[in-house]
Amino acid sequence: MKLYVIILSLLLQGCFWAPCVKASEADLEWKDAVGSAKQGEYDFAFMDFRTLLENHPDSRYSLAAEFAQGEYYFLQNNLQMASAEFRNFYTKYPHHEEALITLAYLFRIAQIQNQPDAMKEYRKKAASFRQLIFIFNDKKFYKFLSGFQRKHKLVYYINKVDLYVNGQLFTEVPF
Repeated sequence: MKLYVIILSLLLQGCFWAPCVKASEADLEWKDAVGSAKQGEYDFAFMDFRTLLENHPDSRYSLAAEFAQGEYYFLQNNLQMASAEFRNFYTKYPHHEEALITLAYLFRIAQIQNQPDAMKEYRKKAASFRQLIFIFNDKKFYKFLSGFQRKHKLVYYINKVDLYVNGQLFTEVPF
């Protein structure tokens, strides 16, 4: 009987070992990417985020790594690529709070590039993002720490959304 228990436990350990290894690999790749970002090595961080997405597309870090792609291009002032990445993110994760952050980025990019039609589109999407009910408060908050270690804070109001990045007002999307 003891032999059967030992064999069964070894088989079960073998079945559960592979997913654990993959999870730890994703953890290590995330830590490498964030470590590069913290050191200001944005190009290396970008490559690490991309590698993470290629090797572990369904990991718990995928959403943040995909957001980091757009953020990287924005930080490099490549607004065309940043816009494409943020639009892709919004399409893939339309119901996540981070999607509203991407809409704020897209609104800001359209503002910088003086594109009133695009601003109107992103304003409309932000306004209809979610039916917000303000029963006891006149505002709601959402915080997100990006892969590049930038602190994002969304403040929802009845008539606008403010996005703060590292404590500074980044953009205001009025409805």
